[in-house]
Amino acid sequence: MFLAICVLAILGSPPLSHAESALSTPSITPSAFVMEPRGVSPRDGDQRIPNPATPTGTPIASVSCTETFIAGPHVTAESVNTAIAHVENRMTQPATFCLSGTFNAPIHVWGKYTSALLTIAPLPGRAASLVLGVVRSSAVNSNEYDGVAGAVSIVDSRSVEIRGLTIKGYHTRGTAETPAGIYVEERAAGFGGTPSACFVHGDRACSNIYVIDNHISHIANLADTVDTSKSWCNNGNVDAFGIEIESFGKGNAEALQHVVVEGNTISDTRTGQSETLAVNGDVKDFLIADNRIYNNDNIGIDTEGWYNGTGQARFGIVKDNVVANIDTWNNHAYGQWNPVTHTCNALPPNAAGIYDDGGSYIWIANNVVANTDQGISLDTENAKKWTDHILVSGNHVWNSPGTRLGDPSFGTNPPGIPGRSTVSGHAYDAFYVDAFGAQSRIYDVYAYNNVFQNASQYFGGTEPQSADVVDFGGQWRNVVLWNNTIAGGGRQDHQVVLLGIDNRPLAASGTAIDCTDYQRLSRGANFSFRDSYHTLAAWQRHNPYHWDAQSRVNQSPGCPALTHR
Repeated sequence: MFLAICVLAILGSPPLSHAESALSTPSITPSAFVMEPRGVSPRDGDQRIPNPATPTGTPIASVSCTETFIAGPHVTAESVNTAIAHVENRMTQPATFCLSGTFNAPIHVWGKYTSALLTIAPLPGRAASLVLGVVRSSAVNSNEYDGVAGAVSIVDSRSVEIRGLTIKGYHTRGTAETPAGIYVEERAAGFGGTPSACFVHGDRACSNIYVIDNHISHIANLADTVDTSKSWCNNGNVDAFGIEIESFGKGNAEALQHVVVEGNTISDTRTGQSETLAVNGDVKDFLIADNRIYNNDNIGIDTEGWYNGTGQARFGIVKDNVVANIDTWNNHAYGQWNPVTHTCNALPPNAAGIYDDGGSYIWIANNVVANTDQGISLDTENAKKWTDHILVSGNHVWNSPGTRLGDPSFGTNPPGIPGRSTVSGHAYDAFYVDAFGAQSRIYDVYAYNNVFQNASQYFGGTEPQSADVVDFGGQWRNVVLWNNTIAGGGRQDHQVVLLGIDNRPLAASGTAIDCTDYQRLSRGANFSFRDSYHTLAAWQRHNPYHWDAQSRVNQSPGCPALTHR
């Protein structure tokens, strides 16, 4: 259900705080995100985010198979690919290719420029699986510009839906290939020699890609399990993806648009320095919703910018996902080589459940993020670039208590995630706003109505270290933190800082931190900005920006909602 937004201030509410009187309207609000009306299909360039569930948002009807492929000695993935290539650019009406059984080679849609929807789905009442084993070099086709080998790949195409497939066991070891469960890519007119078929035929960008209800597991670059290879240790080319959506466009006219990734389960991946589910580059008007992502050794969901030309992932909604057990502790692609022992030693764990790195106009709403190295993290890794206009609302982020370095936390997983927590490094931020690229920055962030909990201490060495539940760092401005609950480890904990401010904002105006319900304070410092403060009262008296003037401990402050447009 889409997040309900309060538009009017509550009558009879307390007087406006210093922060609110200077900031009646945050710089990013829900009005920036416009969805298609129910039952309406996306149209190129309409600046609207697609409906969930189906391309039109209408209920799923019974599947009517245009062609059926039952895996066997004479029906293989190549049979499917040949049939797709034969019809994909002759289609005038929607078509569904139904699969049954287990296929042992990749399936691809390359260069489909017709607007009629092609769906690839299981035969009704049957299962369809891709179990592929080791990535073959022949699976990396020249059409896949970035060198990624997708078990299912959609390259330079429009109007394609992948629904209900099981994809598992696709792996490599090293840097020669990059496996992905599902890979979606668009090349703009200026990239990769021959431009996308979407531009060649009709001079328009690719659009309308739907990845729905698939089960993806054990996609792996096994090099990140190896601790005896110096060349693979801390190597940014050790990569794999559960789902990767990327575009090499250079602006609105070339953006891959109208992408839905919904209802998928991605688990037990080993992705090196890449992500479990990523939206990268010039992708706009997209929806990432109702996915279950767990037991993975790098970032759960990532929206990215500045890696592919000048593109930022933008105007995207990331909502109602459950992300759990994201941990880089045993990921040696992030290790540090020890020349004495000749082993790759683990670095402090550093993977977010939900991460934005260079995106613009991203709404992160109503997600559950549990037992991850970081919870929700907003960052900018590329030098002299920025992340901007990020809305964070209605999320619940929590972490289970740790024991010691390297031990699993054994915390309870959220509903819908089997087993218990496997995180061994332990979380150190539930909500993190940072820009660590040289001269990079973050601005126009509004986080409200979230619950940020961190009962875990951060184990960076042999002893627990200070862990901030909410932490601001790097170069930042126009950040509003309003009406949230921030909770720590309680009286038995002397390490968890509820709110840590590493440095001043670039500008005082436009920034507000207030109306927080602080819970489960520790025995040590609970607030930090140049100096440390144990009590909320001391923090309120001494911080220089009048932050938290109306905040309370174990009590909702009852502040009015900021005006939303």
